[in-house]
Formats: sequence, C-alpha cells, structure tokens
Amino acid sequence: MDKILSQDIILYVEKELSSKDFNCASFFSVLKNKYRAIDIALICNYILEKSEDSKLLSFVIREVKMNKYRHNFNSLLSFIKNTQDDDLKALAIKAICVYKDSNVAPVLLECLQDKNSNYRVRFSAADALGKIGGKNAFEALKYVVCDEEEKSAYVKESAVVALGNLGDNRAIDVFSSILSSKQIFLDKFACLKERVVEAISKLDNTKDDKALEILKISIFDPSAQVRINSIEALMNINNRESYQLIYERLVLDSDFEVKKNALIALYNMSDRRILDEVLNGDFQNSIKAVAQEIIDEYEDDNE
Repeated sequence: MDKILSQDIILYVEKELSSKDFNCASFFSVLKNKYRAIDIALICNYILEKSEDSKLLSFVIREVKMNKYRHNFNSLLSFIKNTQDDDLKALAIKAICVYKDSNVAPVLLECLQDKNSNYRVRFSAADALGKIGGKNAFEALKYVVCDEEEKSAYVKESAVVALGNLGDNRAIDVFSSILSSKQIFLDKFACLKERVVEAISKLDNTKDDKALEILKISIFDPSAQVRINSIEALMNINNRESYQLIYERLVLDSDFEVKKNALIALYNMSDRRILDEVLNGDFQNSIKAVAQEIIDEYEDDNE
C-alpha cells in the first residue's frame, strides 16, 4: 500500500508555503529536523503535484535528486509527463536519472522524439537514455544522430555521447556513417566529429577493427580536439598499431596540446622509457617540460 501524508503534515506544509516570509532552503532545513525521510519524500510528492511555483518546484526537484528518495520516482515521472515548463521538465529528467530505472525510458523516448519540444528537454532526454538505457534506446538515439533534418546541434551531439555511454558496439557503424557524411552535413554540426571520437573512446574497442580504422583517419583530422579525442580512444585500444599512431602525433603534430596528450597517452600505455626518450631526444623544450613534470609527480616516489 502506498504511503500517504497525514492531514496534520499537509496543514503544516500549506501554512508554511503560504507564509509571506517563505524560504525554500529554510523550509527544508526545518523539515529535516522535524520529520522522517519518508515524510519528507511524501512532502516533495505533494509539492510536485500541487504547486505551480517554479522556484519551489525547482528546489524540490534538486532535493529529490540529491537524496534519491525512492518514493519520489513515480511522482517525478508523472511530473515529467504533465508539466508544460520546459526548464522544469529538463531538470526533472536529470533528476530521475539517479534512479537508474529503465521504466522511465518510454517517457524519455517521447521527449527525445518530439521535435516541437524545447531543445533543453530533448538534450536532457538523450543524455538520460545514455545513462539509463532501456528498450529502443539505441534505435532512438541512432535515429537522432543520423537524421539529416535534425536542426539542433546540441540534441544531435547529446545523442552521440549517449550512444557511447550505452556501451553498445553497434554504435561503431553509426559513427562510421557520420564521419563518412557529406562535408556540408559535418560543417552544419561543427563539433559532431569531436563528440563521435569521444564516444568511440567509451566503447570496448580492443577487438574492433572498425574502430581502429575510424581512428586511423580521425587522428589526422584538421581539428586539434578531434586528434586529441582520437589519441584517447587509441590509448584505450592499446596495441602496437595504436601506440605507433600516437607516437607519430608526438613527433610530427604541430599543436602543443596534441603533442602533450600524445605523450601522456604513451606513458600510460608503456612506462618511463618514453619520458626518458623525450628528455634525451630532439623534442621541443615545452614537451620536455611535460615529461619532466610527469617524472616529478609520478615517478620519483617509485624510485
């Protein structure tokens, strides 16, 4: 049987909410000293259902997210379905992620697929699906990623990141198709390649030749950030070929940040010898300084 608030608590809450001097933080501070956790959870449900005060609702949603009250799940889900306030809906979607409950997936799918909805709601829905998963999550995210008529770069990028978070290696084929897209499409979504390569690094690519083939191309991308993301993904693959590709960026790349990330990756993939090679070799002083910093921070204690 569901727990319900006593009439005495309802009267107290209504009295406080109607006070001229009402303050959200002070109100909840008093509640935590006055009532049990289950009662506070039920008070949150009551406010989610009854209140139209956006400031109060925002505070309550954050309170629910922070405390992970299990009794708030259904009320939060109902709130997402019914509220017309896009900011509050996006906030509630982020809050409901903490439950890791795939029963919310159908509502998230509906939010994501509604192109008339505010981009913040769809962005949050994509992000949540990547964290929660659930039936049809992969297909829905794939559709958004590949949809050339999708207008929101934020939503598309969020869907790419979410596919990586799902950990489903079918995403490699999706990512490959994106990077093979027409330049006009990639120009329209300028940061999409960065997000794609970043997402690849989150997948299990140790035995996936397709991922390596993608990264062999992306590590030469004109964008320094794409090259940096490619280095991270290659580091996770960690085989002889990926090591060599990263080493070439250390030696040949014109961008300092790319070189720095290449050195750190090579160190993580091997041992101190790469640092000594840099210090004793024909490398820029700025890169030698990075090698020395790594030795000072991580190696001296082990000697």
